[in-house]
Amino acid sequence: MRVYVVTDLEGVAGVYQWENRGDTSLENHERRCLQRIWLAEEVNAAAQGFVDGGAREVWVNDGHGAGYTMDISRVNRGIRVFHGGQRPDYCTGLDEECAGLASVGTHAMAGTRFGNLSHTMGGSIRRYSLNGIDVGETGYQAFLAGHFGVPFIFCAGDAYACKEMEELVPGCVTVAVKEGLGTLSALTVHPLKAREMIAEGAQEAMRRVGDIKPLHLDPPIVFRCEYYQPTLDPENPPPGKRVLDSHTFEIEADDMVDFMNKMYGFDPNYRAIWKTDEKLAVSLLPDLEGSL
Repeated sequence: MRVYVVTDLEGVAGVYQWENRGDTSLENHERRCLQRIWLAEEVNAAAQGFVDGGAREVWVNDGHGAGYTMDISRVNRGIRVFHGGQRPDYCTGLDEECAGLASVGTHAMAGTRFGNLSHTMGGSIRRYSLNGIDVGETGYQAFLAGHFGVPFIFCAGDAYACKEMEELVPGCVTVAVKEGLGTLSALTVHPLKAREMIAEGAQEAMRRVGDIKPLHLDPPIVFRCEYYQPTLDPENPPPGKRVLDSHTFEIEADDMVDFMNKMYGFDPNYRAIWKTDEKLAVSLLPDLEGSL
């Protein structure tokens, strides 16, 4: 039984301000090093809870920023990590073989009042929706999982993100490790306490796997993106996008995978090597049993 985890940074206990990768000061370097450790340890806690609940594999998508935010030297060795940029598809490795999708370090969607570091993908975006349903980044991923029949089972992060996912996916387990007080402030639990809470919640999520329904959208999929500022030229629409006005574009697709390919320009013919090479599959896909 495999659990697929998508990580972010803004919802990690102890994080309350935007990451600034361009700041080379010693203070910022120290802060970023600590945040990378805090995230790695929250991932470890979630993985332990999933394994205690019956998972045999935990795959983690290092999903924040440049795709290399976790301190991988702190990640338990049985966990498989996807990291870096220019990946061949969205949420590489998420497919019908997964038992559940989870998120760690989760923040609320753009426009969430009092949400700490709330946004959707970038500061310029006001709203994402799928077939008229408002989604943040995690909801976006949960609908992709639903395409494969995989339920979203667990969310750890800001209380506002937890509320968002509880409303979108009834029955999923949420663990609020902090409560946003504003864009740049939060009431947080201690990182050690956060890890205890996450491990307990992840174990509970495994007990609910069979009871949580995967999200489903009837085709066609209509994705809409709205910007705060006028950004688009209706006379020169981007490839594959229908521009409604200077703030808004839409993409219509057959399903969520087709949408992701159109949105990001992925090659629909990509196939992972571990699916076709048995020898590599053995070395690349470690079994977690006894390794945490």
